[in-house]
Formats: sequence, C-alpha cells, structure tokens
Amino acid sequence: MSTQIINKVKDAQDKWEYWNDLGAQARAKILQSWSDLMSTEVALGETSASIADYQIKLGLPLIADEKLMSGPTGESNHLYTSGRGLFVVCGSESAPATAFIGMITTALLAGNCIILSLPESKSAVAEKIVSTLLLAGLSKNVVQIANPNAAQALINDTVTAGVLFAGESAEAIEINQQLASRKGLLAQLISETDLSLLSHITDSYFILRFITEKTRTINISAIGGNAALLALGSGDI
Repeated sequence: MSTQIINKVKDAQDKWEYWNDLGAQARAKILQSWSDLMSTEVALGETSASIADYQIKLGLPLIADEKLMSGPTGESNHLYTSGRGLFVVCGSESAPATAFIGMITTALLAGNCIILSLPESKSAVAEKIVSTLLLAGLSKNVVQIANPNAAQALINDTVTAGVLFAGESAEAIEINQQLASRKGLLAQLISETDLSLLSHITDSYFILRFITEKTRTINISAIGGNAALLALGSGDI
C-alpha cells in the first residue's frame, strides 16, 4: 500500500471518534445542508438530493435516541448505536451517482468515515461530493478521495470495517470473496446491484447495516441502593 493511502487511512481513523461522538442529530443537520446544496449542483442534481433526504428521514429515527431497557436487578440499561469505522466506497462504471449518494448519506449518518475509490468516469462526481460536503460543514478527512486503483488495497486493509459497492453482481461477488479471505477484522460488504430500482438502498432499515449496537449499564442496586456505600475505599469520610 502506498504512503498516500496509508496516510488517508490514518487520517480517517483520527477523525472517526470525533464524527461518531458528534451524535446522530448533529450529523443529520450537516447532511441535510448537504442535500440542500446538492439540489443546485448540475453534477449531482435534485434526484441525488431526494435520495439523501430519504435516507435521513428513514435512518435518523432508528438511531437518534437511546432506548431504555428494563434491568432485572434494578439497574438501568441504555441501548445506543455507534458507527463501525472506515468504509470504502467503490463501484462499476455503470452505477448511477444516486446509488453512491444513498450509500454515502447513510454511512455518514450512522457515524462512519469514508474513502471514495470510484471509477475514473465518476471522478467529477466524487470531487463534487466532497466539495459540497465540506461546504455543508463536514469536517475535513471524514470523507476523502483515493485513486480508483487504490480500491483493492483499501479492501484488503484490516482497518476497513466495510465496503460499499454499487455495480454489477459479478464484481460484488469478487469483493465478497476478497473480504472473506483476508485476515483480521471481519468486514461487511454492503452492495447495490439493482441499478434501476436501488432496492437495497431504499430498504426501510438500510442504516442498521452501518452501525454497531452498544449498551451502557448503570447499577448501584447490587450494593443495596445506598449511594453512601460508593464512597467506600476512597479515603477517610
């Protein structure tokens, strides 16, 4: 892997915690601003803006709020979501820009960072995606662009948490086999091969493929519910 790609991966890792911790509501606000900008851009257009709006509308209610779960011994358990980390976006020449927009919007809303490694024919689209995201308020390095030839190295990098692919089925199968054979972190392939209807991207629960569920537990009942006992061991009281 080239030094340039190594640096891009490191930059994404360095930025991921900030972006993930920002919260779904704050991320959605930036992405909504991005959608508004897209509608005025010839290279992206109103259709791309509409699919971004759609992903925000469906995805945000699923991850925005922590869910309180009952505890059998009186503890409080909060279920919340986190992004998975770094996703690589790649695809076939035949894939429409709307497919990439839908995937990018959902991945970012979920709290992930992205490296775009799109075909050469999509370079203008990739540049416009990044420039409008920055203009909308996205922090630098949350989304980056890599050379199309870098896709294979990025897919093989054990830091990569997942691959977003839009294109032909045969290429998706090859990527899936590549991910299955690599060592280290198990990475997920999220693919869209229905390039006319975008049936996977428009699924109501699409965003759940981009997140990890976590639980925060607070428990003082095990010591009798007496908060004074929490001071034991902290010195003279």
